Amino acid sequence: MQPTLRKGITLTVILLLFLAFNLVWIAKIPDIRWDLSRHKVHTLSPPARQLLSSLESPMDLYYFNTNNDPKRSFALKRHGKHIEDRLREYEKAAKGMINLHLIDPGSFSEDAYKARLFGLDDQAGFLGLIGTRAGHGAQRIESFSLDREPLLEYEISHLIYKLQYPDRPVIGLLSGLAMGDYAGQLVTEMQRHFNLVNLEATTERIPEHVKTLMVVRPEALPEQSLYGIEQFVLRGGKLMMFIDPMPEQSSNITSANARLTEVLSAWGVEMPADKFLIDHRYAESAAPELGKLPVQYPGRLKLPRQAMNTHDISTWKLNTVTVSSSGALFHRKKSGTTLTPLLQSSGQSRLLETNRFTSAHEIDSTADNASTRAQHHVIAARIEGPAYSAFPDGIKEQPAGLQKAAQIHVVVVADTDLLTDHINSSAPDSNAVFILNTLDNLSASDSLANIRPRAPMDRSKNIMERIRDNAEQAYEQKATELERRLLRTEQEWQMLNPPAAPLGSQAVDTTPQLVALNKERLRLPMELHALRAQTHAEVHRLELAIKLFVTLAIPGVLCLVAWVVFVRNKRRRLQASVGLS
Repeated sequence: MQPTLRKGITLTVILLLFLAFNLVWIAKIPDIRWDLSRHKVHTLSPPARQLLSSLESPMDLYYFNTNNDPKRSFALKRHGKHIEDRLREYEKAAKGMINLHLIDPGSFSEDAYKARLFGLDDQAGFLGLIGTRAGHGAQRIESFSLDREPLLEYEISHLIYKLQYPDRPVIGLLSGLAMGDYAGQLVTEMQRHFNLVNLEATTERIPEHVKTLMVVRPEALPEQSLYGIEQFVLRGGKLMMFIDPMPEQSSNITSANARLTEVLSAWGVEMPADKFLIDHRYAESAAPELGKLPVQYPGRLKLPRQAMNTHDISTWKLNTVTVSSSGALFHRKKSGTTLTPLLQSSGQSRLLETNRFTSAHEIDSTADNASTRAQHHVIAARIEGPAYSAFPDGIKEQPAGLQKAAQIHVVVVADTDLLTDHINSSAPDSNAVFILNTLDNLSASDSLANIRPRAPMDRSKNIMERIRDNAEQAYEQKATELERRLLRTEQEWQMLNPPAAPLGSQAVDTTPQLVALNKERLRLPMELHALRAQTHAEVHRLELAIKLFVTLAIPGVLCLVAWVVFVRNKRRRLQASVGLS
């Protein structure tokens, strides 16, 4: 009994010590985590931590996640868990300034009612965030999206920033265009989100309280205003500038301000003032008159999501942007600045001379004779880095100002028509969202503006993918003309052969022109099919070879192993029979 009692007491003491350690000391052990992901997607960035350290009053975050919704995919469930982990990181890094509430709202529950009351989206179950702070209005993220996963940290930080600093940021507006007449809808939206300060076109110095400036048509501004804009940028001001080689708005400009080219060059960017962009892939189609068939206008582009830099804040929650007779931006090779494209044309875009047309609607699908080869062109870009002054000696009646800056922050858009009401009406909210996103990001504090999207892991393409891409590019280059001919032929055929109400049997129209058009519209798709088969022939051969190799490799290896085993066993039997004899 004595040894048994001693063992029992020993085990009891060990158990008590274990419990005491867990209750007292486990909380004092530091929480050590290793983020082994390439882009550190599970770790808060230094700017986000800086933002959290600047919080002055506590706030509550309510994360609504209907994890068991039957309409939710596995990927979205995993994304929801990732958001929860990230929010826990925010709560921990805020050191008591953030109280996180995790809510799984059931159907027709009080939590679901509150989520809908705050405007959260529940198409695939709730996956949104609501933030509140005592004495201030609430902020919300209607729904987190997998497509915006690289922007997750910015989305959450943006909500926290707006809760902490609810005042509307000051945005200066300096325009060579009558914005109220041409872009009234956009101006109204800007006044809703910002404290908009309208500056006179003759402004020589940007007021000190304006830290973010939007400039439209600087070529219409006097030299003194252009100098003031440049000095504002060199002082550290944030700028969004809209320029255009062929604006559709009526204007009294007789000639562009020549100094604008010098200013852009000092920032490391160029835009040919005598060329504008056409793109048959992203061309907008519209009926020229009521009852007429739609016509493709390659001068007016409806840029889809793939034409945008989805890893930049400017394209946050953005689906399409419409531009018209826009220019193209080029980066100067010897410049110290970096040019990050925000909006781009497709690889089928070209540049045309501006003196050939006066409007994008004058350019139909038959426009040709472009002055440059087809390639991607940058329509909007973010410019950052060191820059120098284009006015080293100042201007008349003003002494020389700042000569250089170590870091400038400028967004240049080579189109002004996207601001106007008639372009915005063809793409509701999209153009305005692009502009508001960019201005909001430029006007934010450095702690928020410096939060960069976490790009997905880059993966170099393998040989097969490169061959497929080359084949697709070869097809697109050769198919462009055939597709344009097919579109024109189809439109002409439909105009000559309008649909008619069926009445029993119908006579076949044998008009020579109609028959020729019908043959052409039926033959061109066959040519496109043959062209695709021709350009992708190498891809198909390689794919077939890989399939045969994969299919026959394992059986072949097994047969070889079986044959080797058979030969070896046969040899052993022969040797054994010889030994016995």
